[in-house]
Amino acid sequence: MTRRIAAFLIAAAALALAACAQRPPVNAAVTLAQASSQRGAQAFARGDLVAAQRDYATALHVHESLGDTPGRAAALLSLARIAAQAGRPADALAAVDQVLADQAVLDVPTQVTAHGRAAALHLSQGDAAKADGHLAQASALCSAACPDAGALAVLRARSALVRQQPDTAMQIATAALTMPQLAATTPPTLQAEQNAERANALRVQAQAGAALGRHQAAAASAAAALELDRALGLADRVLLDLQLLAAAHRALGSDAQAQQYQTLADRAEAASRSLRGSAQ
Repeated sequence: MTRRIAAFLIAAAALALAACAQRPPVNAAVTLAQASSQRGAQAFARGDLVAAQRDYATALHVHESLGDTPGRAAALLSLARIAAQAGRPADALAAVDQVLADQAVLDVPTQVTAHGRAAALHLSQGDAAKADGHLAQASALCSAACPDAGALAVLRARSALVRQQPDTAMQIATAALTMPQLAATTPPTLQAEQNAERANALRVQAQAGAALGRHQAAAASAAAALELDRALGLADRVLLDLQLLAAAHRALGSDAQAQQYQTLADRAEAASRSLRGSAQ
């Protein structure tokens, strides 16, 4: 009996080891989509928009071949971001519209992101009415505690600027900077995306301040935005910050500082054109 029990235990142990040794089957398609998305993110981070678009397009095709709507939405939103960065807002909007066409089967965070992205693109084209429509839909899905509440507030401030309401823009942007999602703390606790939105709010403050003739405050807000954007490596936003600083110091009569910032802005703009030229 003892021998039979020992033999049984040995056999059971052998089966257990064999089961542990068997790895779950690898889904080649999912692996390809994940690897392509990762390469796309890395390419975008280093400014290689051509490679980023190619890799995210591969991920998109894989997700579509699998009928994976959430994966498709993520790839399309990434492609929209690339198109916007490359100066192709129409292509960016077309990608976001494809996401919103499937919003009934997407989770709430993805819907909020898509509406927010659409609003930002419409604002970049000066269409506050369409932007406000998307912001209303995003806000209906996003409570005050929603992670995107701060970003949506900044977009509302930008919309006020487009509608030539700098007082309203200033009020909204200033309030946004005190929201938990964007408020500065000591020691710093904001993540990169939150810091980017905080910089956006500061930039709106600078733009509204300039429109209201508050050039000293505009310069301070633009300088704070520049510090954040440089740390995050956001070249397109650094350019805007430098242009705002040049204009603010020019209005203040600080010609030397204005020229210094203008020179930096001109260099940044030329470099950005060079970096994205092949992605047009």
